[in-house]
Amino acid sequence: MEHVSFLLQIDPKQEKEYFQRHEMVYPELEAAFSQVGIERYHIYYHEGTLFAYMAVVNYEEAMKALETHPANIKWQAYMSDLLVPWENGQNAKVIREAYRFVK
Repeated sequence: MEHVSFLLQIDPKQEKEYFQRHEMVYPELEAAFSQVGIERYHIYYHEGTLFAYMAVVNYEEAMKALETHPANIKWQAYMSDLLVPWENGQNAKVIREAYRFVK
């Protein structure tokens, strides 16, 4: 199991809209997450920065499969007006793990 975290960003003025849209995530998108091996997916918000955490069987394979999945394509189009790309043009910036405690 891989544990992957990444950052996204939105305009803080869009906070309310971002949260409203996530109250109605497409069921077919969540089904796709399960199909590609995502077991947990959390997103946290702080002043325009979104911190996402994912427990996934294989992150690279899951992202590749989601790229062409109709539910994800629809969701990405729906969210595209809220996400602000990073300096490299990508919406997500994977960050490396610094510490983990497991009981």
